[in-house]
Amino acid sequence: MADNKSKRGKPDSYLISFKERYEVDYAVKQLQKQFPAKTKTEVKKALTKAASEIDPSRGRERVMKGARKLIKK
Repeated sequence: MADNKSKRGKPDSYLISFKERYEVDYAVKQLQKQFPAKTKTEVKKALTKAASEIDPSRGRERVMKGARKLIKK
């Protein structure tokens, strides 16, 4: 099936799909580079909590920023 060219919007790379495991794993890996002392599960919990507090449709960077704040606490 081809893409619908009439639909315009934000590119997919702007968002994090929590239904896709590889996208969550990528975001966790990016956060772990910034916080190497934290475990993968700690970072993943912070990421999912940030996504529940911030609407994921607001963008990848907003969710990542919220996760960084939670990890620093």
